[in-house]
Amino acid sequence: MLETENNDIIQREPFRFGQAIFKPFLSGPASLGFIVKSMLLYAIALTFMLMLFGKLLVGPMEDYVKIMIEMENTTNEEESMELMMKMFSSMGKMILPYFIITLGTWTVWASIEAALHRRVLLNEYGGLFPFRFKGDELRVMLAHLILYFTYQGLYMVVYIAGIIAVAVVALLANFTGSIGAVIGGIIATALVIAGFGFMVWVLVRLAPTAALSVYRKNFAIGEAWPVVKGRIWPSVGAYAFHYIIGMIVLYAVLGVLFWLFLGSAIIDIFAGLGGDDTKPAELWQNFKDTFSQSSVKTGLIAITFISGMLFALWMLLIAGIMSHVTSLYLKDQDKQRAEVFS
Repeated sequence: MLETENNDIIQREPFRFGQAIFKPFLSGPASLGFIVKSMLLYAIALTFMLMLFGKLLVGPMEDYVKIMIEMENTTNEEESMELMMKMFSSMGKMILPYFIITLGTWTVWASIEAALHRRVLLNEYGGLFPFRFKGDELRVMLAHLILYFTYQGLYMVVYIAGIIAVAVVALLANFTGSIGAVIGGIIATALVIAGFGFMVWVLVRLAPTAALSVYRKNFAIGEAWPVVKGRIWPSVGAYAFHYIIGMIVLYAVLGVLFWLFLGSAIIDIFAGLGGDDTKPAELWQNFKDTFSQSSVKTGLIAITFISGMLFALWMLLIAGIMSHVTSLYLKDQDKQRAEVFS
């Protein structure tokens, strides 16, 4: 419930779980068409980027594997250090193509997410092709960056706290015996769980930044914090539902796709090898020979395209949660203003 300046009580808009987890399907006229276009756009972009720039990863990756094989066979410390430097060099060569692929697909995704928020919050449907790249999309990407670095920072804090807690438990065990270790272990576990809970709470409170920024036409992280107030646990539940169910479905489908398109190729890689006597270099050569076949390349393209469509649907459903919660917050604000005015 909300309270106005006159202490009048206003009923909040109810959080309907079904609407939250299926918001893209309920985002206005031609919702299904919008979802299909979003899935196709992302899948095409992902496939194109990997076909165009993925080749730049092959050479450094092959060098990396060769160096790893050499490191396994050498016992000379000086030679090992030299190979280590070469390994880091090959890893560095992978950074640029990986960055280009990531930036390209991220840009496309920001366009899709911004279009979803405009549908839900502004009733702007964009016609046949609702995707673009302007201010809204840049604000969405900035919101993603803030959430990512917030997650990384909080995760590191919780991780370090966990290490310190384990060290404290070890000290307790030395000075107080098993009883102190058990008590310390319980406390340490509780603190780590609380730390992860706090991390989730902060991330969910900041999550509406992208949706609200699209609505305000201005980067609105300052207003994002109260958006989820009163609805944080239903929001966490909706996120958990999509992350858990989505990951299970995505990995299951990917497993089936790999078996359908690449099952025989994987079998060919290991066929005819000498079992435990197989050398890494021999295995790597078999891998290269198999994946140079046109049928295998076609299978990889098909897997990339289908998985890209599924990933886009999954991310649309996740983005829809905060789009839905933001719409409820804005309706609450309208109610509050109307009550004050009357």
